[in-house]
Amino acid sequence: MLNSLIARYKGLLCLLILTPLILAPFSVSFADEYHYNNILVGDRASGMGGAYTAVSDDPTGMYYNPSGIMYSTMRNLSASVNAYYNLTKKYESVIGGHGWERKSASLLPNYFGIIQPLGKLKVGFSYAVPDSIQEDQDQTFYNLPLDPTVEKFNTGVKISKYIINFNNDDNIYNFGPSIATEIAKDFSAGLTLYIHHRRSHLIINEFLTTSNDGYAWINNYSETNEWGVKPILGLMWSPIEKISIGLAISKTMLLDSVTTSQKTSRREGIWVDNNNDGIADDIDNNGIPDIEYTPPDPKRKDTKRKYPLQVNAGIAYFPSKSFLITGDLSYFSKTDDYAFGNKEAVLNAAIGTEYYMNRNWAIRAGLFTNMANTHEVNSGYSNQPEHIDLYGGSLSLSRFTKNTSVTLGGNMSYGTGKAQVVSGSSSIQDANAFAWTLFISSSYSY
Repeated sequence: MLNSLIARYKGLLCLLILTPLILAPFSVSFADEYHYNNILVGDRASGMGGAYTAVSDDPTGMYYNPSGIMYSTMRNLSASVNAYYNLTKKYESVIGGHGWERKSASLLPNYFGIIQPLGKLKVGFSYAVPDSIQEDQDQTFYNLPLDPTVEKFNTGVKISKYIINFNNDDNIYNFGPSIATEIAKDFSAGLTLYIHHRRSHLIINEFLTTSNDGYAWINNYSETNEWGVKPILGLMWSPIEKISIGLAISKTMLLDSVTTSQKTSRREGIWVDNNNDGIADDIDNNGIPDIEYTPPDPKRKDTKRKYPLQVNAGIAYFPSKSFLITGDLSYFSKTDDYAFGNKEAVLNAAIGTEYYMNRNWAIRAGLFTNMANTHEVNSGYSNQPEHIDLYGGSLSLSRFTKNTSVTLGGNMSYGTGKAQVVSGSSSIQDANAFAWTLFISSSYSY
């Protein structure tokens, strides 16, 4: 995504060298492109850190491993998880020594699923939101220096005020049917066929004034709509009593993707060297710093994003009817995608436990990783995507009655790393990310 944004707004770079702090084309990702494990889906699975591939015996299994729903004990309606997701990223020394902070918060229906028996089969339908980013923030900075390459043409000029308005809204929706059957004793297979839909729009609006009454204004807008399919093939095997092993393979394949973008900019009273000839530009040859205006020019691109192959493997141990220990490894393949940014292969891990204190109460806990799919940021280069590895934990408590359950829980993750926020600059910023989720769910079995 980094490469695509840079290419999309390359024509605006001339305006944005007024200071290395001016943000467009900022290295802004749609959703959280640099991680795959952003939102834990479901209630029971979320409480155990997402370690659910070898369990999956309720409606949430249609998302994690559809073969597991074969072992659901009855018709089951899972009335979703409603979750509040919050993500904060902080970058040090970005704008004139000031830090920059990005915040996202969203309240979303995290999951809904229903299972029904059909002869020797189990069938179901589910809806999941595996990623959601909603950023809407305004920041103002005062008394910033010009970049040295611009300051030499504007001696003594400072940036009086710099304002950035930033809106980034990106959501992924998966919905579709599932089916599972038992192939042999203690061995089952299942398939979920999700429709994949992703809609995102990004708006960056910037305005600055200078001490010589000059100004610069720039507005970038981009919107992407994706449609595709995401099949999930699952297998479940119980080789011995109290042990189960699960495997799930999935990949999102796009059928249609349309990106439209437009840019508008204006500058006055500030000398720059757009063509890098060492001479300040003066388009009108009138001794007055040139005025530039780029009218709205919507552009359309139909390039399809490449998604990784995902392989989840898990093992679960049931020491007793009231105690469970489970672990997962999740592998995401490397993607070579120049248009939207190459991604490195990633291996995430999760471990979880569940304990029934009595027939009415259960507690769950888990640990998980959310590793970055980017290279580490190295000195001497520019336009490198951020690299922040995240580590997290989860906890939930469930209350059961005869046919219903209510679960309250949450999880959080934190990590530090490096980033290059300003495009075209080789400067590296220390960065950190902190994410947390609170969720409540209810389910009804019949």
